[in-house]
Amino acid sequence: MKINSITYGSNFGYASHLKSLKKFQKVGKSFIYSPNIKNKTNISKKFIINRDQIPNYNFNLITVATSPSIQKKICKLNINKNKKFFLEKPLTENYKETLKLFKQLKKKKIKYYINFIFPNIKNFIFLKKIIKTKKIINVSYVWKFKQAYFVNKKKNWKIIKSMGGGLVDFYLIHVFYNLLFLIGKFKIKNVNFIKKEKIMTQLEINLVIKKNFKINVFMDINSNENLHTIELADIKNRYKLINKSKDWVKNFKIYKNTKVLDKGNNTIERNHLTYLNLKKLLDDKISAKDFRYFELAHHYCNEVNKIIKKQ
Repeated sequence: MKINSITYGSNFGYASHLKSLKKFQKVGKSFIYSPNIKNKTNISKKFIINRDQIPNYNFNLITVATSPSIQKKICKLNINKNKKFFLEKPLTENYKETLKLFKQLKKKKIKYYINFIFPNIKNFIFLKKIIKTKKIINVSYVWKFKQAYFVNKKKNWKIIKSMGGGLVDFYLIHVFYNLLFLIGKFKIKNVNFIKKEKIMTQLEINLVIKKNFKINVFMDINSNENLHTIELADIKNRYKLINKSKDWVKNFKIYKNTKVLDKGNNTIERNHLTYLNLKKLLDDKISAKDFRYFELAHHYCNEVNKIIKKQ
């Protein structure tokens, strides 16, 4: 039986979700909807559907690449219709609404996947194997880049905390999910931050797993340097996963001290990483751990927000 799909959101939804769906033989008709889709010249008319046409189709799969509040509304409108959901992060615009939606998804036994893509990168997987075989004593996670607002001064939801954006809810959530994938659960010890123009631009967090295993996280979303690195240390050696390019998913390399351990597939496209997550959903290869990590990544962001609010 063919799966019919609809994608909400014509930017990342088209560039990543819809293009990834085209690779599946089991996917039949695929449409994309957005209120402003008529203004898009790069999308073939055969994929475009208008609002009035949507009820005429029985969509088995709904993929969403919109703002968190719209994603929440789409989920609620379809949660009783026995469909699969492919979603982006954060799940909703605030943690209270996110908790409600997680509970609804669980209650209705909805099959869903949240599109965290970094763990599909070969060298992230390779780093996880290193962690499993070594006695790691500390981890340093640094992610620095310049968010678009600090270049063009145009605000959108991705930089506005009340809409589900900002350093913590839109960016740090990736770091937390990556650490869960690589290492597992942890505890937040303390948080320090810097704001510019009332927008949080830097964040430093100390995490702990056990007495002799500590993690330091530093993020800067107004940096002139592009750097995404995870550095590990055991008693004898240091291991580093590093990407200095502007492309968020390409060019990750792993070093043991100064030696390159594995170059991996450093040319992989973002839509292929999305394809791998869609495949997990369509093949029903989602584990209880996946769902737990989806929830924990949001939970940790909420814990950070609570600590910041008290300061």
